[in-house]
Amino acid sequence: MPINDDKMAREAKLAEALRTNLRKRKAASRKDSGEDDAAITAAEAAPGPYNDVRKLLGITHATGQRRILTLALSAPFPNPVGAGWAVAVRLAGDGGPFDTQYGRAAFGEDGLAAVRKAIDLAQVAIDLASTTHALFWPDERPYDLSAPI
Repeated sequence: MPINDDKMAREAKLAEALRTNLRKRKAASRKDSGEDDAAITAAEAAPGPYNDVRKLLGITHATGQRRILTLALSAPFPNPVGAGWAVAVRLAGDGGPFDTQYGRAAFGEDGLAAVRKAIDLAQVAIDLASTTHALFWPDERPYDLSAPI
């Protein structure tokens, strides 16, 4: 199933991601200081294994290559770089900023707040993946970016 690689289709995907409040969710999911290094450092301390919460089929816009994208969250853990708690978020398979061994962490005052922010951060990861991949459920139904995690 080749994907049309025209500029208008990519811009429409990006506009859709922005309409889902990408910036708002990203800001809400970061630690108050906004330091990206803290999110990476904290994620390295996350307990494993992560829990797979969603599997999607991603088809790259440029080549039509099919990939399985796996969204995973860690259990809440005490924040190793500051006060409060953290939850690591990883989206494996898309080659984006969350596709690392540990992903990135979301922070909260307690475990539940960290989980809520991690869900927002997971949506950011999927939104970013949608700019380079057409996203589908594993049975090839289209994935709706506005669907909650």
